[in-house]
Amino acid sequence: MENPDWNIQTESQTKVKKTRIYISVVLAVIGLVIIGSQVIPLAKSYIDGMIEQARADSKVEPVPESYQTYIESQLAYYDPGKSYFANLSQQLGTINTSQYYDPVTQTQKEVVIDKDYDKDMYIDITSIGISNIKISPNVDSYNEKVYNQFLKQGLAHFKGTPLPGDGGNSFIYGHSAVESFFDGHQNLPETIFSRLGNIDIGQEVDIKKDDKVLKYIVRSKKIVSPDDFSILESQNNKETITMMTCWPLGIGTKRLVVIAEREI
Repeated sequence: MENPDWNIQTESQTKVKKTRIYISVVLAVIGLVIIGSQVIPLAKSYIDGMIEQARADSKVEPVPESYQTYIESQLAYYDPGKSYFANLSQQLGTINTSQYYDPVTQTQKEVVIDKDYDKDMYIDITSIGISNIKISPNVDSYNEKVYNQFLKQGLAHFKGTPLPGDGGNSFIYGHSAVESFFDGHQNLPETIFSRLGNIDIGQEVDIKKDDKVLKYIVRSKKIVSPDDFSILESQNNKETITMMTCWPLGIGTKRLVVIAEREI
């Protein structure tokens, strides 16, 4: 004759085991979902970066050949990593920024390096949805703690390069990120340069400085390795802005560089 108490105990143990198995499966699935939500966007960003690099390698850009040859020939190298901006800063003294051609007056002018300017500037790139984003001028970019504070508010101008409107090559940079990590916050100033990869040759970039709007036209877009600081070079005696962010988005193994030339 069966023992009722023994049957009840066995059924109870079986239920406990089933419950534990069910909980384990649920936790495992949740863990996989969490991991997948992180890995998939990063993988997609990296693949997108490889595709963009392949396009850049195969695409003929609608810019003068002499201009492109000049950019590609002005190469130098430095140690990547935390010393990135520190090494860029060291190169400023070697950059020839004496004169430039002013398209407004159609004359040669002296490049101005105004390290004391402290008024906020603002950038608009309508074609990629960037509107009225603050550019902090003269950011001490050799100090990671310093420039990261400014990048939380928008973009940063690299101290030691000319300000927009002062001739030469003005260097402006900002963070990029995988936008899916910031769902609903794609307009955050600190990640706005995530859109820079969507810009095309010939599109307009406007910078508001003081009471003026300075207009620039994109002339070059390229992906470079993090051992290339030719981005500081003046471009063919032109007044330009160089915009830079990390690439692929959220990974930063390379750099996306967009150069725009001042227009009347």
